[in-house]
Amino acid sequence: MDVEVNTLRPHPLNEKIYPTDAVQDEELAVSMKENGILEKLVATPDGTIISGARRWRLAKELGMTHVDCELRDFDDPEQAIIEYNRYRRKTPRILANEYNFITERREEEAKKKQRATQFTGKDKNGEPTIGVVKIDKTEDPVHIREEAAEQLGVSSGKLYEIDYVFKHEDVAKPVVEKLDREEISVHQAFIEVKRAIEAPKADVEPKTWKCGVCLQEQDVDVKPVAITVCPDCAMDFQTWKVDKKP
Repeated sequence: MDVEVNTLRPHPLNEKIYPTDAVQDEELAVSMKENGILEKLVATPDGTIISGARRWRLAKELGMTHVDCELRDFDDPEQAIIEYNRYRRKTPRILANEYNFITERREEEAKKKQRATQFTGKDKNGEPTIGVVKIDKTEDPVHIREEAAEQLGVSSGKLYEIDYVFKHEDVAKPVVEKLDREEISVHQAFIEVKRAIEAPKADVEPKTWKCGVCLQEQDVDVKPVAITVCPDCAMDFQTWKVDKKP
């Protein structure tokens, strides 16, 4: 039906997962000026947009007062948003956002399942008590990633690398910015972020002094210039050598 633009509003999840893209917005705006909105919006009966938040926003900017919109009820509006965006062109950041949403949902479902195992009983004095049935088996994160990868249309390995990169964005922000600009591949970004994380660890690895005779290692602070003999075998320090642990 023909729906007034001001009666619609985007679902919060849409703005959380799918950031604006100036280039794509400009291309879509040109198309909308020349051809109108070719694909109708989809919204819930209360006006919450499930599909078409970007078209709605640009329609407002272009001064359109009404848009073609299908109104539907959804059992799971948030999952519907992911499904409607299945075939859109997705940047690594969008995939990371979608994956985060899926894993957060699974964690929340696990918590609900845990809460559902609560039972009420009575103690020896007849007072009400609440217990919890222990759930021994937790869902395998790898299994969740594989299911998410299938849902999002990417390989599990690529999704792992994307998740790794964006989870360490604060450590290697310049690398992530290059990925956002699509100047490097996901795998290149993964390698660079991994190096950025592991390099500081290598720098702080202790360099130990090892006696060339008894082969005992001494603390890094025990310098040959500070003592004259090996603390373990009393060998003169001139026979020592620096030996960094592998």
